[in-house]
Amino acid sequence: MSYKSSAGMAVTTRPSHVPRDLTYPLEHYNSEAFLRNPVGFWDELRDRRRVFWSPFHGGFWCLTRYEDIHEAFQRSDLFSSRMQAIPGREVRMLPITLDPPEHTKYRHLLNRPFGPANVRAWEGDIRSLCRSLIGEVCGEGRCDLIEDFARPLPTSIFLRFMGLPPDDTKRFLDWNDTILHVQDDADGKAAKDLASTQLTSYLRQHIAKRRNKPGDDLISTLLAAELDGAQLPEEDVLAFAVLLFMAGLDTVTSALGFCWAFLASNPDHRRQVVTEPGLIPSAIEELLRYHSFVADGRYITRDIEFAGVSMKAGERIMLPTAAAGRDPRQFPHSDIIDFRRTPNRHLAFAAGPHRCLGSHLARLEMTIAMEEWHRRIPDYRLEDGAAVQFHGGGVAGPDHLNLVF
Repeated sequence: MSYKSSAGMAVTTRPSHVPRDLTYPLEHYNSEAFLRNPVGFWDELRDRRRVFWSPFHGGFWCLTRYEDIHEAFQRSDLFSSRMQAIPGREVRMLPITLDPPEHTKYRHLLNRPFGPANVRAWEGDIRSLCRSLIGEVCGEGRCDLIEDFARPLPTSIFLRFMGLPPDDTKRFLDWNDTILHVQDDADGKAAKDLASTQLTSYLRQHIAKRRNKPGDDLISTLLAAELDGAQLPEEDVLAFAVLLFMAGLDTVTSALGFCWAFLASNPDHRRQVVTEPGLIPSAIEELLRYHSFVADGRYITRDIEFAGVSMKAGERIMLPTAAAGRDPRQFPHSDIIDFRRTPNRHLAFAAGPHRCLGSHLARLEMTIAMEEWHRRIPDYRLEDGAAVQFHGGGVAGPDHLNLVF
């Protein structure tokens, strides 16, 4: 059997140990079926296929059920992040490209800066930024939620956190869009390589400046940190910075986009947020569960039997949190959004040693964003005739979200 994606993506021959009936042509970057609904796509597939192998993107395994995905996140001895990189480019990002125990030492350096107490100190800045962005659109009666709010918010916070000039926001938005969303054809790869080179060059220059003149920012904190009795080399500080750029901007943008898309189409739930602002933290957890959108990747460390199938050392495996978040085996009435759901042990921030380091900051950003937006703009809807278009890949999300209010 041969496959061809909507973008003419090359396929990989099925390995001999993979049964034919375990093959499913998931192309999660370009296929129309996936992009129509990158979260709900998994609902039917989960019941039919607990695990499958896809011939796209070099070939990879994929799990679909909460229990299996949760175990894989926990088992870094079987499912390694060490070789993880952007497809086609070996990009070092600390500490996510390490496994315990080495990973633990590097992650410890970030635990305090991203801990609850330190993150809470950013509340005033985040709230001020949200109010400013909302103020720019509230008098217009319409906006593109993604372009006008969901993209600039986490990017501006990232710049402040890293001690970078606010005037460089557009530059970082452009790099983010190119590196994460441009297609991987010949032209796209050249554009991605150029953007990656520009980003790392920019960060190197800033790190060098902070080495000579420290400030009150994360880069300065890392430059002063010690690992095994020695200061971090600038290459390691750069690796931390690249990770925070890659992991912290697009994810919050997607989360906000999915939340607002749902609330714009469901006035009863939106009224709950407006009339019961104390419910917002719980509402965010439920919306994250229902719209989990990150598809993490791992490498299999040795030949194993997992989820009832044989997997070989060196093969890749995808752990889609979207599939786990709506698994009825874990969440009763998983297809219903209940802002008072408890317990709610979703995997939107993954689990195990690589559980999202920035989860406290992301939750704070989303909570303040939802509070401030609904204080100023309590009633809104999708623009007539404006269908929501999504992008796929490792982080799925809406491309645009046209609202009127």
